[in-house]
Amino acid sequence: MDRLLGLCELILSDIGGAEELEVAYLLARCLGAPARDRRRDLRPRGRHARALAGLTARLQAPDTPADGTQGVPSTFRRTPRTEPMSFPRRSIARLAIVAVLAIGAAIPVHAGEPLASSTERDGSLGASGEAALTPEGAVAPRWSGPTIPGIDISHWQGTIDWTKVAGAGKEFAFMKATDDVDYVDPTFATNRAQARANGLIVGAYHFARPDPTPGDARREARSFVKVADPQAGSLLPVLDIETSRGLDQRGVTRWARTWVAEVRELTGVTPLVYTSPYGWMTRTGDTRLLAKDGAPLWIAHWGVSSPTLPAGNWDGHGWVVWQHTSDGHVAGIAGRVDLDKLAGTSLGRITIRRLSLDVVGDAGRVTSQPIGYGCATTCSRNVDPNTSITLTAAPDDNAYFIGWTGACRGTVPTCTVEMRGNRTVGGRFVTDIEPPVPSFATPTGFTDPAIVTFDENVRGVTATNVALRRVNGDRVPADLACRGASGSPVPCDGTTVRSVRLTPSAPLVPGRDYAIVVNPAGADPKVRDRIGNVTPKTSGGFEAARRVEQTREPVVKRPAGAWTQMRTSAASGGSYAVAGREGAAVRLAFDGAGIEWVTVTGPNRGRAKVFVDGRLVRAWDLYAPTRTFGVVRTIDGLDAGPHLVRIVLTGRHRPGSAGTLVAIDRFDVLG
Repeated sequence: MDRLLGLCELILSDIGGAEELEVAYLLARCLGAPARDRRRDLRPRGRHARALAGLTARLQAPDTPADGTQGVPSTFRRTPRTEPMSFPRRSIARLAIVAVLAIGAAIPVHAGEPLASSTERDGSLGASGEAALTPEGAVAPRWSGPTIPGIDISHWQGTIDWTKVAGAGKEFAFMKATDDVDYVDPTFATNRAQARANGLIVGAYHFARPDPTPGDARREARSFVKVADPQAGSLLPVLDIETSRGLDQRGVTRWARTWVAEVRELTGVTPLVYTSPYGWMTRTGDTRLLAKDGAPLWIAHWGVSSPTLPAGNWDGHGWVVWQHTSDGHVAGIAGRVDLDKLAGTSLGRITIRRLSLDVVGDAGRVTSQPIGYGCATTCSRNVDPNTSITLTAAPDDNAYFIGWTGACRGTVPTCTVEMRGNRTVGGRFVTDIEPPVPSFATPTGFTDPAIVTFDENVRGVTATNVALRRVNGDRVPADLACRGASGSPVPCDGTTVRSVRLTPSAPLVPGRDYAIVVNPAGADPKVRDRIGNVTPKTSGGFEAARRVEQTREPVVKRPAGAWTQMRTSAASGGSYAVAGREGAAVRLAFDGAGIEWVTVTGPNRGRAKVFVDGRLVRAWDLYAPTRTFGVVRTIDGLDAGPHLVRIVLTGRHRPGSAGTLVAIDRFDVLG
């Protein structure tokens, strides 16, 4: 290593122009780029590292027209020597390359263990080593927001203890699935299963080997999808583009766009693109086309406080995932491992979603915008996270749309679904226009009535044939009230009923899916018109509101006398509740995958514990130097379904706080 560094100093002081660029690049690859060998670190240490740092500074010296290096990127230019040696520079360059290669070859490397410049068909994220390079003049916007920690791995990490990885706080993991058209990472299936079993969200990546062969990109895409099989709940698939294999910049760009389009066609979702700033600029000419195609950016840039971004800050979209080092250490993994950060507070932004449709009645179809998600029977498809999909019920001739169930509500034929989670939508049609047809108005609040309106007068309404139910079929107790065509009250067992009001006996559960059902299976008598035509079994689905103000019925405060209402326009609903007594509590039953507690922090605030389903999940100190409204405390990652959250005051505060008060403004149910 000493001889190699000494030779490097000589090379860099006595050559210039294109030869210097060639040697500098060789040195950066041989010495500066972290090896992908996870069992042996070949990077220089101690004084070797200091010497390399000096070389790096020399390589990155600013442009000096007088030194004869015009046209060479300044990243690789040297500081000029005032007394050039008498040897021809081209000869020096060639000698230097041969010498460096010879000395580098003398460094022992275990057989079969690739370095960063490996061209074997077994690449891994960052294998090119280019993530250690910073192109001059590129955009490096600073990210100051929250991030979520994760890792990326391949079989080079060997056997992994995923229980320890999860215990180390890593929340997601990308892992290599395929390489080229026929290589499958031998640890992929095991790693994916074990990582999922330990609560990590998992995604797969493909190491690309683009070449000019017609159809190559599509073949590699199909090979990847066959192995990775990206499904709802997994992270978006990834294209790792670190080689070009003879393609020019346009060719690489065309290849990558074709691969992304093919994967989108096969899976329904848009892959991430993994690249380094240097690699993208040199390999594609810094194209923005992939960003314009909607592919999110996974940037690889090591050893910097904020990553440099290619393609004009990825066409203004910034980075989603950042591989910030290849030299990480994580419990459960022997040796080094790549460390990553997701920008933001939720993995939902890169988690695949699924939309399922159940179209009933054989009398119409549901269309969609964007196209591709509708059908006339039953269908489902993966969807990019946070996509808005507008569904339209299109009945056949002489048929009617009755209403939506699931994530859509009511009888309006158009519904927009926000894919912040998996969604199921039912659309119901009827062809027979003679029987009475009901329509539904869903509750506006948690104790407001659900209303069923018929298109003609009906008779025989009871609590069993017009009912409010949960989507699993359980009946929800409700009070029944009937009205005629004029809106006046009429007897429900009479013959002039035009609408029915179902007022729930207890508040609806926020976030829970409900259905208003007419003539469910087994109901006797059934709702009929005046001549005896039976209304078909019909239901209209809706979801109870997810936003719950602290004054609404589902929020229970105990003891009631401990809580005081504070009125202010700064609060969510014009007021918030506050208490300071130890043991004072608030509880809320909800249906979802998480809950947001909106509170007020300030200089007289104390501490509270949050329990979900009887288990302590968080303890929060609400002190702040100044009073602030709209502060959100989030509990997420719960299994989707029914839960009970309880906030209990400890009656304590930190030193310096002027009180123990805890405020409840509202709750928002998540996903």
